[in-house]
Amino acid sequence: MFRPLSLYIGLRYTRAQRKKNFISFISFISIGGIALGMMTMIVVLSVMNGFQNEVKARNLAMAYDIAITDHNPQGFVKDWENVYDAVRHEPNVIAGAPFNNGEGLLAANGQFAPIKIQGVDPLYEEEVSTISDKITADFITASDFSILQPGEFGIILGTDLALSLGASIGDHVTLITPKIQVTAAGAIPRMKRLTVVGIFRLGQYEYDATMGIMNASDSGRIYQIPKNSVSGVRLKLTDPMIARETAERLQQKLGDDYRVSTWIDEFKTLFKMIEIEKLTMFTIMSLIVAVAVFNVVSTLVMVVTEKRPEIAILRTLGMSPMQIMVIFMVQGTFIGFFGALIGMGLGLLIAFNVNHIVSAVESFFGSNVGEAFYVLEIPSEVVWSDIYIVAGIAFGLASLATLYPAWKAAQTQPAEALRYD
Repeated sequence: MFRPLSLYIGLRYTRAQRKKNFISFISFISIGGIALGMMTMIVVLSVMNGFQNEVKARNLAMAYDIAITDHNPQGFVKDWENVYDAVRHEPNVIAGAPFNNGEGLLAANGQFAPIKIQGVDPLYEEEVSTISDKITADFITASDFSILQPGEFGIILGTDLALSLGASIGDHVTLITPKIQVTAAGAIPRMKRLTVVGIFRLGQYEYDATMGIMNASDSGRIYQIPKNSVSGVRLKLTDPMIARETAERLQQKLGDDYRVSTWIDEFKTLFKMIEIEKLTMFTIMSLIVAVAVFNVVSTLVMVVTEKRPEIAILRTLGMSPMQIMVIFMVQGTFIGFFGALIGMGLGLLIAFNVNHIVSAVESFFGSNVGEAFYVLEIPSEVVWSDIYIVAGIAFGLASLATLYPAWKAAQTQPAEALRYD
């Protein structure tokens, strides 16, 4: 089969003669270095993507896709059902529920802990809550919000919060609010005795250690929220990724009396930090590829030195400097291509099976990663755009590394190279 001469010779040079196999060894080291760097980048980026999506899912389980509140941060949404009716048929909106927010101290068994109260309407909350996706055995499901009956002042606690207070289902706890009531003994904070009716676990410390869920009617009475008013209305969207576009449309419809915010606004700093961490890890892992690229340069420089007489003969036979350059660029590109190919295969293999590998490592060392990170398994998601970028960087750097040795070979003068041969 016909092949261009430069390509044929370049591929031949990738295999050293048996008596000079040191250069072939260096070539294999270069391929291995590029493969290792690419494999590491794929695995790290996939795990970072998985953690990002896991954090997003856990936060949205108790947060909101879109929240409608009063334009005054201290105000309330009056006649919330009318507000919800005005937006419920908008594109991308599939459900909504009222909520009340409150803060205070929770006391039980001589222990105190800060708490964030979220009042919910059990009927509507079932349509927007995704807690049931994150539960474990012996914890509540979304349908269990029905245990929050109005007037009974029941509360569902996060598992870490309940543990810190020594409280379990059926126990009584005391909620101390910042609201002040005047009595014969003077001004004292409002307090209310609550009954623990459930315990939830999202695996997100912010919620598990500080959150309590009550019936919206009961929380409204405790925090003196006017009748038929709530702190806000949260909406569930078909596609949370276009929450901002939907929020802008709703803001125009509702006017300036209301503030429409999204989950992106609430967690902007968190996800920005994750993106920075991902970029930092990507940069650090790229250094492995950069080190391997130096091996490519050194390999080709040694090949050029070894092949100087042969280069001189090829020049005398009529090969142009550009054809000589192509010979050594082919060799370096070959190293980059196979390094990237092997690294991609190994990286994808590990990324798709990371939990099996982690389980084997845990069994060997007798440790448990999940206990440290509040996860049952290591999340991993392969994003193909990341794979293409990583492969392009590895292959591109290897190709660039060929330029100097190839140019050096093209500058070989036949008479000088053959003078002592």
